[in-house]
Amino acid sequence: MRAVKLSGMLFVIAAGTAFGFYRAYGFQKRIAHIILLQNAFRMLETEIFYTLTPVPAALQILEARMDEPVQQFFKQVRDGMETGSMPVFQAWERGMEVLQQSSFCRKEELDAVKSFGVSLGEGDVYAQQKNFQLLQQRLQYALEEAERQRAQQGKVWQYMGVCVSMAIVILLY
Repeated sequence: MRAVKLSGMLFVIAAGTAFGFYRAYGFQKRIAHIILLQNAFRMLETEIFYTLTPVPAALQILEARMDEPVQQFFKQVRDGMETGSMPVFQAWERGMEVLQQSSFCRKEELDAVKSFGVSLGEGDVYAQQKNFQLLQQRLQYALEEAERQRAQQGKVWQYMGVCVSMAIVILLY
């Protein structure tokens, strides 16, 4: 009976601690995904404006160079444009679903990427460059906010996971 109680206590503490550390891990992954998005869109801008690569070909190049989840995002957009003969903004919406499900990105960065996709391919070169700059500014703001949140809340979630699980063990046993 004593061994069952002890194993139950250890399980509760381990589960609470794991939950707290996973939440803190989410803050770190969000920052990594925002940086990945910034780099990806810098590369996309370079491919489109300086090497004059068409958008589907540029997406294919980036797909090979990027890590998950951005890689899958570009793959979905490119596939939608090539196989489905979709306009860019519809293919972009399809890719946004993948990005939303597979990344730690929050509404701010997802909205920035989504609004950029609506305007991709619209207007002249100057307008497109302004859209890339606006996207980079919005992603930079989201990155700063994510870093601030990680600094404020990351350790709190770690400690709270441990402390709450200890409190549950004390209350139950």
